[in-house]
Amino acid sequence: MDFTKFLNSKDIATHLRRIRYEFTPEQAMYVIHAAAEAPLPERHAAYEELIEAYPDHALRERRQGVFKNQTVASFLRTYMERENALLAEFKRDGDDAVCVYDYFSKEDDAWFQDGYGHHSVYRNFSEAMDDVQSENADGNIAKITVTKQYFSGRIIEATLLPDGTCLKLDGINGERDEAFLHAFDWMWVSIPTPFKYGDILAPVRQNRWDPGTTDGSVKGMIVLTDMATWGSKELKKNGFRNAKTSNFARKEQNFAVRDRLIEKHGEYGDETDMLLCGYSLDGSDICYDHTDQSYLNYERFRGELKGHNKMLRSLSNFLKGEIDLGLMLRAHRIICAEEECREKRSFLDLYTDEGLTLAGLQKRNQQNQ
Repeated sequence: MDFTKFLNSKDIATHLRRIRYEFTPEQAMYVIHAAAEAPLPERHAAYEELIEAYPDHALRERRQGVFKNQTVASFLRTYMERENALLAEFKRDGDDAVCVYDYFSKEDDAWFQDGYGHHSVYRNFSEAMDDVQSENADGNIAKITVTKQYFSGRIIEATLLPDGTCLKLDGINGERDEAFLHAFDWMWVSIPTPFKYGDILAPVRQNRWDPGTTDGSVKGMIVLTDMATWGSKELKKNGFRNAKTSNFARKEQNFAVRDRLIEKHGEYGDETDMLLCGYSLDGSDICYDHTDQSYLNYERFRGELKGHNKMLRSLSNFLKGEIDLGLMLRAHRIICAEEECREKRSFLDLYTDEGLTLAGLQKRNQQNQ
């Protein structure tokens, strides 16, 4: 089976098909589970194919006893049964609970709260979906996230297509099932990527939750400097020098320490260790940090850089050795000045042409244009 179709990142999927990569059973399980746009029935069908191919493959025990004494067949069959039971409970009416929902607007390319800034509350799932159908008469809603809140405090949340098809399900189906249904959270997988030092990366579209910025730029972009899956081999390919100590000097790493870390991640790591490191922007400030999403949820950015994000191009080319430090810093100052000027000029529509001319902000002959 071609498991690359479940990858959120098209760049990683294309790369793996090109190198004819073969997934391990654990890697295939995780990729299927993490697919943001694959409906639940499609994921379950893929699990069945895994069971058929590797029924007795023993899963490696993770932290918290996850996968202990489990095979691919025993774990996935139980997982699907409990996931189906949770979905049935989620859609069941008459429970001591209420529902609210958020929706993704195709027109605005952003998530919004139902109820114009505050959630409308529905007595059950059916009422919430009826409202979705009435609101989606123009077909503008791409998907929704419905939260079922029990008065006892329990929560079940699902991301659905407008017709009710489930894409993602999360919640607690009793204390017995909580750890089991969150087993994938404790996995750490290392899958090859085409990304290189200095690449400009952005979260794949379906993983962006926040609305876009006022200047049209994309949130969450990063200029890559390091990845949690890079061992000594990948570090060398990306121009890192081997250092005897673990320090933060640019392009220096202790290769032996990094390889041991990769080995430990394979035994004890989890999703929170599958991150990227690099430079991002906070307004006009350049910050170094790690991402809050898995590296499997990123692609190379190929669009037009807007707003302060234009600085990422010069930073990327500086890290790749294409331009020197002086030019990068000059570009940073110019872009900051241009953006500050653009922002200040955005308030000038409060004034008349005559006022702008008298203030020296507009030439006199512009009034008649």
